[in-house]
Amino acid sequence: GRSYASLAGYILPLFPPEALHIVASGGQIVSSRGQVVWEKLIPHEKVVFLAKEIEKRGAYFIFGQKDILYASASVVPNLLKHPWGIKADSANTLKDWSTPLISVVSINDGVRNFLGSQKDLNAEEIVTGYKPAYFDITAKGVNKGTAAKIWAEKQGILLKDTLAIGDSVNDIELMRVVGASAAMGHAIDEAKKAAQITIGTSEEDGLAEYLEKLLG
Repeated sequence: GRSYASLAGYILPLFPPEALHIVASGGQIVSSRGQVVWEKLIPHEKVVFLAKEIEKRGAYFIFGQKDILYASASVVPNLLKHPWGIKADSANTLKDWSTPLISVVSINDGVRNFLGSQKDLNAEEIVTGYKPAYFDITAKGVNKGTAAKIWAEKQGILLKDTLAIGDSVNDIELMRVVGASAAMGHAIDEAKKAAQITIGTSEEDGLAEYLEKLLG
C-alpha cells in the first residue's frame, strides 16, 4: 500500500517506464516515472483535520505527493534515513495537503477509536509479520481491488488473467478480484484464507522461488 514517493527512488526504476502500478493502497495508479493515470484524493481540509487529530492522540501521519513523503515533523528524520533513498519533508511546508493515502504510525487505542468514527473514509489497520501495526487511510470505497479493475481496464487486461501476491488485510480485496492469488508465508491468517495458495516467507525468498517455478 505504499505511496509512489516511497517507491520512486528504488523499486519502480526496475520496471519499464510505461508500466502501470497500483500504489497508495489502491488510491492511485501511476507509471514507473510517476505519471498519474488515475487517483482518488482525500481533500486538503480532511487531511489537515485528520493530521491534527492523529497527533493530538500521540500518533504520527505520513502521506505522499509526487516523489516526496510529507509527515509529522518528528518522523521526517527517520524517513530520510530509509535505505530506499526516500525524499521527505514536514507537511507544514505544504499549502495543499490532498493525497490518495495517509499512513498513521505509533498507533494506540485512542487513534483506533478516532479513525473508526470517520465513516466517510476507509481506514484499515495493517498488521504484518515484520513491522509494527499501522493504519492506511484512503477515500471511502477505495482499495486495491477497486483499483485493480481500473488498472486492468486501462491496459485491456482481463482480471482473470492476473496474479496477486500479498500478506496483509489490504491485499484481501485484491485477491478476491484476480484470477490467481498467493499469500506470503508470513501473511496474516485472513490473507492466507483469501488466497488460493501460500508460498514461502520473504526470508525464504518465497516470492522469487514461486515466480521462477511459475515462469519455468
